[in-house]
Amino acid sequence: MPKGGIIVDTKQLDRLTIELKGFEKEVGEAAYHALNRTIDHVITQVGRIVPKEYAIKANDVKESFKGGIKRPSKNDLTASITSKGHTLSLAHFPHSPQMPPASGRKYKVKATIKRGSRKLINTEPKPFIAPTGAKSPDKVQYNVFRRLGKERLPITVIRTLSVPQMITNEKVAEQIQKAAQEKLDERLEHEITYRMTSINKNIKKG
Repeated sequence: MPKGGIIVDTKQLDRLTIELKGFEKEVGEAAYHALNRTIDHVITQVGRIVPKEYAIKANDVKESFKGGIKRPSKNDLTASITSKGHTLSLAHFPHSPQMPPASGRKYKVKATIKRGSRKLINTEPKPFIAPTGAKSPDKVQYNVFRRLGKERLPITVIRTLSVPQMITNEKVAEQIQKAAQEKLDERLEHEITYRMTSINKNIKKG
């Protein structure tokens, strides 16, 4: 598997094209439907697999596919799914405290990025919780920041992994690739069987 990408083997499709010579139209239609079903399945599975490894919401994972899905057409069977996104701030992950404690009270910021691993955030200068200035209640109200120098300002949000990095983590990528390959093979077999059965029935009818 190439670093940074997940590739699904289409050798079964190539084999079917050779074995079913003369039925290229049916093979093409079968591949078209199988690829579309595989894309939907992969998106669902990525939204399930990634949050099992990282403490992130499935919706945050699926959002990364917006504008990155290329579905096949009957004239062009090329298909791909691309996850896009910058590194995420700690507001996307469970962290404590969630808002600044009482004035003057000392505290340490902890966060869970990977499931089962809660870690102290050790940046220099030390991290702190501060309001984001968001006006809408559905936006992130507080986040984890650090200063860029010894002065009070400027400050910057602390960021960690991006969703694409999570997806291409070796353990995660292997699960996704396996799910994609199994679904494509399963759907190809189903779609081909359906079309060959229909042709057979029509021949018997005369």
